[in-house]
Amino acid sequence: MSQTSDENSASQILVFDNPHEVEDQLQRLGKLTQEDFHQAISAANLSRADETAHSTKGYAGSTFYSNLIKQLRDILVVKSFKPHTHQNIELVLNDTVAIAVCKGDENTGKTTQDPHSARKKGGVTLALFGLSQDELPQQGKLFEKSDSLKINRGKLQLEIDGKERDVWILMHYSQKIADGEYRVRAELSRPSTYDNKGRINSFSDRIMLDLMGLNIESQPNSETQFTDDIDFNIE
Repeated sequence: MSQTSDENSASQILVFDNPHEVEDQLQRLGKLTQEDFHQAISAANLSRADETAHSTKGYAGSTFYSNLIKQLRDILVVKSFKPHTHQNIELVLNDTVAIAVCKGDENTGKTTQDPHSARKKGGVTLALFGLSQDELPQQGKLFEKSDSLKINRGKLQLEIDGKERDVWILMHYSQKIADGEYRVRAELSRPSTYDNKGRINSFSDRIMLDLMGLNIESQPNSETQFTDDIDFNIE
């Protein structure tokens, strides 16, 4: 585990990248494992393997996102997680944790860099995450009137059906190798602030997911391209 200082606040960000620490942290979130995320991300990535030059611009991104949500729900159902949609935001949750999915920027999955969400999040998304805007501290906490969100001992929690759950994001980033071929990095992290562009830009905890060795790319020697900025701007 390493600690980094958030330059926009005095808080310390906990970064977990040691395999044993990663597994320990995931276990605490509902007996999760790296393999759970390996399987979900690999299956979602392979689901867009039929992409061709004739595919629509958003095909790969939307296919990956939809299948990642489905795979997470399919895999985690045996661990007492269930699907839930909160104000058009797709979640998978158990009695203590709620997990959302979000596309990150090129710093996603890098321990030495601070990632941002790739696109501006809609007002509902920011309200769900209960984030404060770090670049306008005089505004203080936004969405204070939300009756489903609260901070408990520094943890963001969402109340659904009378139960309070810690909010985490599975943030992913893809590099395009060729049509239908992508290399993916990912982390499971707890968001804390967003910038004046509406992008999530800091986290209190970051759990690095090791995707090395997975069959999520089949042409590792091909020239890498960056994907188009495709994301879901949830309003």
